[in-house]
Amino acid sequence: MENQNAQSVQTTQAAASAANSQQTAGNTQGAVTVSAEDIAAALDARHQRTERSVIRSFAEQNGVSVEEITKLVSDYKAQQAAAIPADVQQRIDERLRTADNRLISAEVRAVGTELHIIDIDAAFALMDKSGVKVGEDGSVTGVKEALEALTAAKPYLVKAAPPPSGTGSTGNFPRGTGSENADFAARLEAARKSGNHNLATAIISEAAAKGILLR
Repeated sequence: MENQNAQSVQTTQAAASAANSQQTAGNTQGAVTVSAEDIAAALDARHQRTERSVIRSFAEQNGVSVEEITKLVSDYKAQQAAAIPADVQQRIDERLRTADNRLISAEVRAVGTELHIIDIDAAFALMDKSGVKVGEDGSVTGVKEALEALTAAKPYLVKAAPPPSGTGSTGNFPRGTGSENADFAARLEAARKSGNHNLATAIISEAAAKGILLR
């Protein structure tokens, strides 16, 4: 009896094992291997079908051709692709501002020297730059006006002009005495009597170059 029971158990276990093996084999044969590339391609195809459907719908609603809507979408995609990222645009803007400030600073130094400004760095910091512009060619405008307004409000920024040299009476004769001074005065008087204003101006300039002031 025990032998029969043992054989019965063995037979049952063998049958169960065989059934499991057949089920496993069936599951293995029915499995499908799918790659990420296949999934992406399927999604892309579905997206294209949806896009074409939407384009047709918009074309019908707006009374235009599918080609026009397709071109509109294509142009928009091209613009988006060509758009500069925000962080890149920020770096470009910062570099442009730096370049503009260098051009403005150079112009301030040049004009500030002409206006006899003592502390040009202070003037650059204090001046109103709202009217200062940098052109596409690199030219700078508005600096002189800004510096003149600044020095009018803060005259201490400008170097005091030295007092005129020499003393004497007014008139056609220059300060001081001497034959040279008298010669210039006589030449100037003759030029004025003849009505030759250009010659008179030239004589005054020549005398000034030698430190002689004529009136």
